[in-house]
Amino acid sequence: MRRPSTLRLTLTALALALATPFVVPAAGCSGAFDPPSKVNGLRVLAITADKPYANPGDDVAFDMTYYDGLVDETTAEGPRPVQITWLGGCFNPVGDQYYGCYEPLGKIFQQIAAGTLPPGGLVSQGVGLDQFTLKIPDDILTDRPQPAVGVRYGIAYLFFAACAGHIEPVAPEGSSDAGSFPLACFDENGVRLGADSFVPGYTQVYVFDDGRVNANPQITALTLDGTPLPDDLAAAPIVKACPTSEDDRRTAGCGAEDPFTACQAYKLDTTVPADVGELDPDATDVDGNILQETVWIDYFADKGDFDTDIKLVNDAVEGPVTDRAVQWIAPAEPGLVTFWAVLRDARGGSSVVTRYVRVE
Repeated sequence: MRRPSTLRLTLTALALALATPFVVPAAGCSGAFDPPSKVNGLRVLAITADKPYANPGDDVAFDMTYYDGLVDETTAEGPRPVQITWLGGCFNPVGDQYYGCYEPLGKIFQQIAAGTLPPGGLVSQGVGLDQFTLKIPDDILTDRPQPAVGVRYGIAYLFFAACAGHIEPVAPEGSSDAGSFPLACFDENGVRLGADSFVPGYTQVYVFDDGRVNANPQITALTLDGTPLPDDLAAAPIVKACPTSEDDRRTAGCGAEDPFTACQAYKLDTTVPADVGELDPDATDVDGNILQETVWIDYFADKGDFDTDIKLVNDAVEGPVTDRAVQWIAPAEPGLVTFWAVLRDARGGSSVVTRYVRVE
């Protein structure tokens, strides 16, 4: 059996990763790009399914963790209203490829734009609509042939789009096999918005004939210098500002001082259960022993900087990894900072913890 990929993709992020890799210049004084961990535009940080592996007929509930780090320049106030669209109803596309869903989903959305309601439970749209429930068809397994090798499985794709404006269908673009996402984001004047205001993507749920399940890995605490951060915003601890400017932090070469040396660095760490990595039936070593899931954590913040933003939490062979901490320095400006820790496993499971500090 071809091992199913459980990578959850954000299509815009993938395109950016391919087109504009984060590279520090070898010489000169030019500034580099902000790292992926800095949330300074509209970002979808995670899509969490309550059943990453489901059974035929299940209802699967999805939660979107998103944040808009771009201030509305017309009002100079707070996060912009974000229109969220969910598009379901794509099951077992040809070749199991996500882009096999584009044509039927595009037609559904065009019908909506024309005033025709789609079948119930397949499409939902609204400002701040961060939850969606998708029903898995009863025949998701039986309408596929039994593979010559391995367990029969089915795939349910769920697409999403977060837009700091309004979403409209667009004609296909590009000539690659993957085609293009059939929706785009526009402002009130009809101007098409870019990646800091529009995040399309997809997630998928697998259904296996042997009924296997996958639990979401859990975070029990997020700590700052060894002290658990409270989930109460009013109780957020106070940290010192780092006077190094944003330009100086991004400057490579020219003898610029390392901001992690110039400023107080705080250790951000994650506590997880010892059994965070489940056994993965599809992963075996050379002797045929079943391996554990690979589990990792992504760190994000809307202000300040990390020395690194991703850490391995559970190794497929060795098990839990103890060094999960990252270093963070505060921004130069006082105010509230939001941290997100997103724990993910290689089979599509995830969980999110959000915490806060105040900079003075």
